[in-house]
Amino acid sequence: MIAKTDRPPAERLVLTADEQRAADERAVALGVPRVDLMESAGRSATEWILDRMAPDRVVIVVGSGGNGGDGLVVARRLIDAGIDVEALLVAGPDRLSGAPLAMLDRLRDAGGRVRSVADAVDGAVDATLSRANVVVDALFGSGLSRPLAGRYRDVVERVNAGDARVVSLDLPSGLASDRGAPIGVSVRADVTLAMAFLKPAHLLFPARGLCGNVAVVAVDYPPEALVGIEAWARVPDRAGIADRLPARSPTGHKGTFGRVLVVAGSVGMTGAAILCARAVLRAGAGLVTLAAPASVNPILEAALPEAITLPLPDEDGCLASCDDDRFARALDSADVLAIGPGLGRAEATAGVVRTVVPQFGGPIVLDADGIVAFRDHVDALAGIGDRTLLTPHPGELGQLIGRGGDEIDADRVEAARAFARTCGLTLLLKGRPTAIALPDGVVWLNPTGNTGLATGGSGDVLTGLVAGFVAGGASLGDAAILSAYVHGWAAEVYARDRAERSLLPSDLADLFSTVLREVETWG
Repeated sequence: MIAKTDRPPAERLVLTADEQRAADERAVALGVPRVDLMESAGRSATEWILDRMAPDRVVIVVGSGGNGGDGLVVARRLIDAGIDVEALLVAGPDRLSGAPLAMLDRLRDAGGRVRSVADAVDGAVDATLSRANVVVDALFGSGLSRPLAGRYRDVVERVNAGDARVVSLDLPSGLASDRGAPIGVSVRADVTLAMAFLKPAHLLFPARGLCGNVAVVAVDYPPEALVGIEAWARVPDRAGIADRLPARSPTGHKGTFGRVLVVAGSVGMTGAAILCARAVLRAGAGLVTLAAPASVNPILEAALPEAITLPLPDEDGCLASCDDDRFARALDSADVLAIGPGLGRAEATAGVVRTVVPQFGGPIVLDADGIVAFRDHVDALAGIGDRTLLTPHPGELGQLIGRGGDEIDADRVEAARAFARTCGLTLLLKGRPTAIALPDGVVWLNPTGNTGLATGGSGDVLTGLVAGFVAGGASLGDAAILSAYVHGWAAEVYARDRAERSLLPSDLADLFSTVLREVETWG
């Protein structure tokens, strides 16, 4: 049995259907009967429902597999708690065997009411569903691979048409575990209770939107059941985020907390440079130097008095050369380089980026136009991968590897994983969900954020946040995971009492002081 502690877990594993099946088989091989796994899953789900749903009359729609067995356990335990429960056996009793059949027998022994939906879905089923204030969806779990049809589809459509709150066990029935695109009609859940592990469909859109609020409930897997299983991805929990926040010495000074050189901005894009540098400061960096074309320097000085500005040679408002002694000294003294936001795509500017980045000896956060500068020079990134973090959106990553942005977005986890492994670098692929791929192929998915982030400039803020945390002592991987979470959490904090659509990137930077104080309390 997995040990329980007062401290929440630092991460959640995301398993594919095959990985989930392997964990189940390993647990059984280690001596845990399937009925015991099912009993623990149903017990945890029941406790969650009783604690948070205020069930009065519950209908549980039941399939023939393990998910149906979990639902039968929930039915029996709700009856034990004094709740009025009826189970709709959509599969038919002759379809059950093994552990699910054992759970059906236990439910009947406990006096549970079971209605078989053996053929057509009729008015009696409609009447049963209409009397419930909670419907538990236990038709199909992570093993489904084809669209629902026949009476299964009919029942799902009636569940969706009802007024009861819907709790899906493991996955809303009709979703394929490993896909973001629905494969047909699916339950629209208010809550999904993931059994021990998250699944890709809990995080990938549009399937994510059908899951409602997702909570992970415990199942009594022995820890050894996961040995040798490479999780498809991981999701940080609050404890893991707090652990990644760099500590601050009470005797520290501006040198202690890191010196960041931001190379950003051009005519018409000074906002990107300002937003990035402000976020670096809000992350706690000790000293920020903002290098930009000389023609925009007066704007930057007026907008950001907390930063040192460094005007550089420009042409038509864009960086034209890095041949400047002051720039060389700034590079030598910086602990972290953040380069790219709003630089523009002039060839001379791209040449500056390709010259400066390999020469800098410390951690590098490469964003936006800085990434595109390597469009035909990807091999150069591989040589500096161990100290480089890229923060592209799908279109920018697509330009590096010759694929369309939509194609990247459709398989964002594997695209990020493959590029990070190939170049030996850290990659933060922006979007929903943001994917952070490490050089060893481990991928973290960020669970926070909302539509307020879908506006120009929010990525510049994210780049600055990453650079600031690296300056404070975080590794590139930890800074990426932490920054994505804090960035998204700030958007959620904003939306507590304001419309998501009204969020400005500058609001994010201003909220970081509040959000980081919350994170400090999670540790």
